[in-house]
Amino acid sequence: MSSLEERIREALQNILLPKLDRSLIEAGMLERIEVSGGQVRILLHFKPAYASKSQLRQWVSEHVSQIPGVSSVEIEFTQEATSHAGSPQRTVPPEARTARRVELASVKEIVAIFSGKGGVGKSTVSVNLAVALAQAGARVGLFDGDVHGPNIPNLLGIDERPVVAQGKIKPIEKYGLKAISLGLLVEPEEALIWRGPMITKAINELLSGVDWGELDYIVIDLPPGTGDAQLGLAQDVELSGSIAITTPQEVSLADVRRGITTFKRLEVPLWGIVENMSYFSCPHCGKPTDIFGSGGGEREARRQGVPLLASIPLDPQVREGGDQGMPIVKSAPDSPASQEFRKIAQYLLQKQRQTI
Repeated sequence: MSSLEERIREALQNILLPKLDRSLIEAGMLERIEVSGGQVRILLHFKPAYASKSQLRQWVSEHVSQIPGVSSVEIEFTQEATSHAGSPQRTVPPEARTARRVELASVKEIVAIFSGKGGVGKSTVSVNLAVALAQAGARVGLFDGDVHGPNIPNLLGIDERPVVAQGKIKPIEKYGLKAISLGLLVEPEEALIWRGPMITKAINELLSGVDWGELDYIVIDLPPGTGDAQLGLAQDVELSGSIAITTPQEVSLADVRRGITTFKRLEVPLWGIVENMSYFSCPHCGKPTDIFGSGGGEREARRQGVPLLASIPLDPQVREGGDQGMPIVKSAPDSPASQEFRKIAQYLLQKQRQTI
């Protein structure tokens, strides 16, 4: 490496991305530097959630053009490519893609379940959707991507440690699906005090280190919000699509819009919205009560131009099933809530049939 290239790399290391509080290089955006005399060509891996192209050009030009010996600066961008049907195409050098992408060639569809805020039942939806898909005959994996609050083991009633065979983690099989969670690899009360890069690395290594076998779906339960877990997953995994979880309440809708905007910027298709805790039916008179308001999920779905996949009632059986480790689609398959979960599963199954 020439001394000029070293100084350029050092200058790029000093460019901090405001949204991440990490340098351009630490965020994995530098592909390569080419130096010919005083002419410099810098190839950046463009990640739209971190900064715009105009911002990056300005920051890089300002830092690099001040280096003695640099006469001109040319900045170009690449984007990663996805292979799933219906997903936008991106271009990136094969060597860069191999270094970053989590390869899950034996999985047909990878679905991210996300929410803008906690407490809206995202993990409950993930578990019941996965079990409903398995009940319909699909081969399903469930991945707990919420490293700070891994609730999937509790919701499935799993407490056994996975084993490693031939260098791969064997997922735990229950209710006809294969599940893995970081919560199964640490002590129950252990807190994971991790910063962004560690979260992204943990998710990627765990997801790619599991012996999933041949699957039709992997359902990924993401943590709430729009932090490093979501950004890293969308950049490093070829997601087929995403499903947003909200309640009818405006504060929940406001947060989920931010999540939807994030995934759109990351070019991950939004397949639909699920409204959880839509209403409560009195067990005595049967009269529905809109505890968190009404119609919010439907209005937001129209606003986003996607279907409202389900309106799940606030049912004590859902909570009881979660506490007992038995999803309601298993414990009370004929309940109104179970019927709504199966509606989501049928939508995904029909969508897959249309792409075959």
